[in-house]
Amino acid sequence: MDASENLKTNHPQKYFLKLICRSLYYIGMGDYWYEKTERTKVHKKMYIVYAVIINGYLLLSTLNQLLAHFRTDLTLKEKNDLIQFSLAHPSLCAKFICLFLQKDRLKVLFEKLIEGDSYTFRSLDVEKVSVKKAIRYFVALSTGTYAAVLFSTIDGFLSSKRDGTPFQTEVSLIPTGSQLGPFWSFIRCLHVLHWWCIVTNMLLVDAISFTSLIFLGYKFRLACMYFEQLRVKTKDNCKSKSDKDCMEEYEKGLITGIKLHQDALWCARTVQSSLGIIYGVQIIETTSILVMCMIKLVATRGSFTFLLANFFYIACLLTLNGVYMIAAGDITFEASPLSTEIFHSGWDLLKSRRRFRTLIVLAIACSQKPVYMTAFGVITLSHENFISVLRSSYSFFAVTY
Repeated sequence: MDASENLKTNHPQKYFLKLICRSLYYIGMGDYWYEKTERTKVHKKMYIVYAVIINGYLLLSTLNQLLAHFRTDLTLKEKNDLIQFSLAHPSLCAKFICLFLQKDRLKVLFEKLIEGDSYTFRSLDVEKVSVKKAIRYFVALSTGTYAAVLFSTIDGFLSSKRDGTPFQTEVSLIPTGSQLGPFWSFIRCLHVLHWWCIVTNMLLVDAISFTSLIFLGYKFRLACMYFEQLRVKTKDNCKSKSDKDCMEEYEKGLITGIKLHQDALWCARTVQSSLGIIYGVQIIETTSILVMCMIKLVATRGSFTFLLANFFYIACLLTLNGVYMIAAGDITFEASPLSTEIFHSGWDLLKSRRRFRTLIVLAIACSQKPVYMTAFGVITLSHENFISVLRSSYSFFAVTY
């Protein structure tokens, strides 16, 4: 068994997160992995040039779309598409920039999230379940995203054949419909490629964000499991060991459990501070673009492929917003029983309980404070607010249209 397969089998969380970080590196987003990789100076310089070209291409294409508002020859469909893309693509670029600016902090976070408790207490089953959950979310999001892009591309091709206009999937300042020839056809191909590239970047950036939330939720579950096992261990020790040995082992176990909880809280604060802006951008993006998609469906009479493209586009937005909200809500859910587990950790089985009373009271008081992930420090990410965001989008659509 090679190193990769061994890592996948024995440390699935590390394998999955490393795979996402490596994919981000390959698409020019930088290195987010905490383990140092030996690279030559030539490789580093070539990668900088490659990253500048790729990201410059994405930014310039997005700027080209924003400048298309100065055009006066746009059809109604093109105007609706332009408003939608003018909201979506700058939001994606904002998420890319926010993630890149937090690169160093994320390396520290990932190391703590993955390696922090591996030598103290870990459960391979819990890790496998968390990775399966992250994979399900990623597959669902990828399916909706690429289906939306695919059907939008097909609809653009059919529209160009039907109307006798140049094929395009994005509305841009350059080229216009009257600019024809091989060079302008090449520029239009770059615009088609831009859409596929930017959604691929979006998938990986969102994947590393919601995977952090998922792994954090299971980190709190791991702490609860530890205190459950501490009670079982203390109960067995009381039957086979002296009172002094039982108290010493329980004290060590209790301190270890408190450290596990404190590590989980540190990861929660770091996830919030480093990725919280991305959550906020996502909620704003979802709310605004959902409204635009509903207006397009009502105001534009399109073909079957147009309806399919918008259906998958809306499904993609709902999935993306749901992934963030549900993963963050699970953190609150997984952390909520921790105070009860600490209280039932086995201190009541010992004869001399007074020496643990202060420590347990402080640990319970600390664990009773709910753990919430928020967007911009205002909107709580939860299962309930997921529905609230959808209602707000529809209410805004009903008022404006």
